[in-house]
Amino acid sequence: MAAKILSGKPVADAILAEAKARIEKLGFTPSLHIIKASGSKAQDSFVKMKVKACNSVGGKAVVHELNDPSEAELISLIKELNKDTGVHGIVVQLPLPKNVSTLNVLEALDIKKDVDGLHPLNLGRLLSGLEAKPTATANAVIRILEWYGINVEGADVVIVNNSILVGRPLFAMLTSRMATVTVCHIKTKNLSEKTLKADVLISATGVPRLITDKMVGEGSVVIDAGTSFVEGTLVGDVDFQSVSQKVSAITPVPGGVGPVTVATIIRNLVECASEAS
Repeated sequence: MAAKILSGKPVADAILAEAKARIEKLGFTPSLHIIKASGSKAQDSFVKMKVKACNSVGGKAVVHELNDPSEAELISLIKELNKDTGVHGIVVQLPLPKNVSTLNVLEALDIKKDVDGLHPLNLGRLLSGLEAKPTATANAVIRILEWYGINVEGADVVIVNNSILVGRPLFAMLTSRMATVTVCHIKTKNLSEKTLKADVLISATGVPRLITDKMVGEGSVVIDAGTSFVEGTLVGDVDFQSVSQKVSAITPVPGGVGPVTVATIIRNLVECASEAS
């Protein structure tokens, strides 16, 4: 029996509809500034989605595309945007070039304009249970689970990712919901032994089709938060064709976590704009 497809579209549409209604009450146009310092095709795709979503709800999106910038150049741009009262939200597309310290760049953000929730202070607040402006991708996973009525309380959840974008914030949000969470990563031994035991499996490695049907348990739920390009086609971490025949529910790529991540960023932008008004 084929799995239920957990489409991100209705979830994203609901978040964006709420954001649009709130913007109409603000009396001004929230401005989102996106900093892109990489030639990644996956990043290009997400930048376009963010611009489209922002414009669709009555916001304004501005993209700053830098060609192999130094860390100093990136931080200088962020400081300018921090000072600009017409800028309500800032997103730094990750990963950054190898010569740039991600921590230094994220620390340079004004936490009141950090719509991706990645400033160390905002991450710390998330760890303490405050989810006012949660990390976008992690929150997207939570919103999808909640939308489709998938209860994680008491569930064994395995996350294949330990980054600040997904794995670490998701660990905090899921444990707050009383799930039992295992976080795996590139050094994890016998990965399939962990993933086979999962009631809910979440993968976000960017390794194409890493998760096969032999790595998932019968009737489990699979959330694919990974993206990469194979021969010009956007694919996820999960071998969708085989895995979808074994599990009870699965998110597609594209059309799953991605749209909800973008919608969550727009929601966070509205929060930032509301606080600035």
